[in-house]
Amino acid sequence: MSSQDIAFYPFEEYVRDVLSHQRSAYAAIERQFNELFGLLLGAAIALVFARLKPTELLSIESIVSVFGAYAIGKELWDDIERALVHVSKNWRLRYQENDYRYRLEKHTTLTNYSYLGKRRRYRKAAWLPERVDFIKQSNSQTLRMCFDTRELRVPPGPAAHIHSIHVDPELLDALEEEGFLFGVKLSLNRRTLGVTHGLELFQSIDGGARGCLDEEGTWVEGAVFYRRTFSLGRLKYYHGKGIVRGATIVNCDVGPQSRPAG
Repeated sequence: MSSQDIAFYPFEEYVRDVLSHQRSAYAAIERQFNELFGLLLGAAIALVFARLKPTELLSIESIVSVFGAYAIGKELWDDIERALVHVSKNWRLRYQENDYRYRLEKHTTLTNYSYLGKRRRYRKAAWLPERVDFIKQSNSQTLRMCFDTRELRVPPGPAAHIHSIHVDPELLDALEEEGFLFGVKLSLNRRTLGVTHGLELFQSIDGGARGCLDEEGTWVEGAVFYRRTFSLGRLKYYHGKGIVRGATIVNCDVGPQSRPAG
């Protein structure tokens, strides 16, 4: 069994549509800071000409130099970002990769029909996250979802649908016998004056056991691992961490009784 036999719906389909340049409920988040860095570098070159050679500020040489600095700055920022992420990956204050690559296209006809179809398909309220990312590797899949509580509506029932995990029916027995690891990270965030205060909670289902890994990679049965963080843009400070025993954030029933009829 591999990740090709498991599907995360509907986000696997959404990402596939975006990558194939088709219309979707989501669109790629465009990177902008590299362009800003290019503009700043171009402006710096223009200031140098204005200071040292003011009579040549509007010359062809000056204009070519400014546009060249802009183009080089855009490419240079990509290298700077990669270096910052790599150098700070073990620090308490880190420069992070973007968590999400796609954003919801709000208030479009396509989105409205999508919500209607979901309500009819799942017979319950359906929530689409504001931002998502979906990573598919040979032996694992990762789905990241960001919900804005200001946009969420309280569902009329006790539950709401956010996504589905589909497994090839012919492989269900092998999945149950060989086991699987299903992990959940729940991040509760509050922004104050541009700084995001975060509480991150981690718990997994490993076969039939519920628990988490501590900082040393040791499995702790029936517990939740937590971290407290502060973020400003892509800078993230890891303030504290610990284990909460006897807590539950994820529940999963595996077995014949959990399979849909038919």
